Amino acid sequence: MRFNKTLMGLSVLFAGILVTGGCASTNGAGSGTQSNTTESTPAPAPAPAPAPETTTTSTQSDVESTLSQDITYGFDKSVLTSDDRRILKKDAAILNANPTVHVMIAGHADERGTDTYNIVLGQKRAKAAMMYLVNLGIQKNRIKIVSYGKRSIPGYDLCSDHNEQCWSKNRVAHFMKITM
Repeated sequence: MRFNKTLMGLSVLFAGILVTGGCASTNGAGSGTQSNTTESTPAPAPAPAPAPETTTTSTQSDVESTLSQDITYGFDKSVLTSDDRRILKKDAAILNANPTVHVMIAGHADERGTDTYNIVLGQKRAKAAMMYLVNLGIQKNRIKIVSYGKRSIPGYDLCSDHNEQCWSKNRVAHFMKITM
């Protein structure tokens, strides 16, 4: 019986130490842990020097030509193909090399289906492309998405024939806007 009381007392003491230690490590207030961590953290590396103006111009045309490729989708699909992932990997490399570039991805559908359905489908397509870029390390706040459904995308030529070949050209996520 005496052994059980001693064991219970030690358990309570040990639990109290764990709780106190756990609170100090998660909060950091009053424990001095935060200041020690701050002191041991190395200073951030200096920012790289800005690129010369001539490099910026060639980079901008490289950015615009690389990001001008559309991502295509199958009928009623918003899943990326291996070709689309390859294109997006190139886009991610360009975007990583140019951190001031922001893009807008316009999702689009072919003419079949209701307006509401195609708006949602276009949104899913644009979001699939955006999320792939985010998973490749591009900050989400650098990418905006919009869905045009089956309506015309400003400044983008859609195919207007009523056949499968034309419809497949209209099922896209189009990089619509690039800002530096």
